[in-house]
This record gives sequence, C-alpha cells and structure tokens, in this order.
Amino acid sequence: MKQSALLEFESSAFVVIPGEDEETNPGVFGKSLAQWIAEQLAARGFSVGEVIAEDFGWCVPLESKSPRLFVACASAEDKPNQWRVFAFAEGGVLARLFGKDKSAESLASLFSALKQTLQSAPSIKGLREEPA
Repeated sequence: MKQSALLEFESSAFVVIPGEDEETNPGVFGKSLAQWIAEQLAARGFSVGEVIAEDFGWCVPLESKSPRLFVACASAEDKPNQWRVFAFAEGGVLARLFGKDKSAESLASLFSALKQTLQSAPSIKGLREEPA
C-alpha cells in the first residue's frame, strides 16, 4: 500500500450522523465528510464508488483498475470539528513486477485534487499537511 501525506483541518460543516461509529470503531466519525469528498471528487472528473465504513473511519473508493485508489476520512480523537484525510493506493503487484507501476502518479494526482478541494472550501480552516 502506498499512502499520501495526511491532511488535517478544522470544520463544523460535517455533522456526525447518529450511530455512524457503530460501523467503524467507537468514537470514529467522518461519514458526512467522506460523502462530501466523494461529491467534490466526482465534480472534478473522478469516478467514485459508494462510501464504505472501515475500522479506521470512512473510505471513498475510486473506480480504477490498477492500482485501486481510496480516500480515507476520520475524525480526530476527542477533538470536535477536527478531521483527517489521506489518499492511498492498493494493488498493482503484477504491474510492479513488470515495471509498469503507475501507482505513484495516480496517487499524486488524487492527492493533489483532494488538497485543492479542501483548500478551496470556505468551511475548511487550518489545513495542514503531515508527511506520510
């Protein structure tokens, strides 16, 4: 798995949906954030799938053959209105074996669009980037 840098920010725009953390780990939220990111990426021309729950938070799958791309979204522990997102790529074992691995380029493109989306949203404050 290849992972982008972590983007952290503050926003009161993303509501916690009652019971959403029953599908993730207790106290881990971010479904409304993931749904918003899916809409924003779709508007930028990405083909996105249905938002899914994972232990670590909520995941936006992008429709791609190889590598498989995702955006992970989660609340920060014990900090209301604090959010974290990052992009990651899975798969591509055969492509790596044959020297045709494009996951770094695909991941960089997705991360750039994700970061631009957050930077341009007026409801996002204090955006900061932490290395992977």
